[in-house]
Amino acid sequence: MSELTGASQPKLRPGCRLRESAGESDMLLIPEGALRLAGTGRKIVERCDGQHTLDDIVRELKAEYPSMEPSRIETEVTTFLERLHQKRVIDF
Repeated sequence: MSELTGASQPKLRPGCRLRESAGESDMLLIPEGALRLAGTGRKIVERCDGQHTLDDIVRELKAEYPSMEPSRIETEVTTFLERLHQKRVIDF
């Protein structure tokens, strides 16, 4: 099992994608069903393109949410991506 580091480049696994429906709740479609995305979940998953590193994602979210505690953003993004990895939704 890979370990998530700042240089890791998370990418959605084949068969996983964001639902593109305006006006509906954010959902991540996976082979076994769907995961409802809350809070910044969609913004994180949108950046899981195999090009952005974990450090890039954290940096962009810190810029987008300057009033939020920077260490909290880093912790929450890391925890969220590790959970998606455990569910076999992303690789890094």
